[in-house]
Amino acid sequence: MQIVTPIDVEDALAAELDARIPNAPVHAAPAPDNISAGAVVIESLGGGRQSAVFDLYDVVAYCYADSYADAMALGTSVSGAIRAIQGAGQAVAGVEWTTTDANPPYNDPDPDRPTLRRSTVRATVAARGIPIN
Repeated sequence: MQIVTPIDVEDALAAELDARIPNAPVHAAPAPDNISAGAVVIESLGGGRQSAVFDLYDVVAYCYADSYADAMALGTSVSGAIRAIQGAGQAVAGVEWTTTDANPPYNDPDPDRPTLRRSTVRATVAARGIPIN
């Protein structure tokens, strides 16, 4: 049986989305202090085992913009991009994604950044772990 270790889902999903969503820098959590409109931050909320070699992750994507309309539009793009990862062929971050599902975005003000508007996308993704020699 192959032995694997879990991936860094925040970094891996950020790399996938950064390649799929033009003009929207995607960061792994924590959000940079100087985050600007048009940026996305990926944060893992936990998860569990799907099988001996696949882990299931609950994640959120925080989508920042100058207006709620733009934040919702960015969130919609992120949600669609997450759903499109599964079965898309070669993964950008070298990760084999088996399940990707994302909900529509919702308005979610960020109390630490009152000048930016934020929408949030909740998603569940499953990915094959990294083989251990």
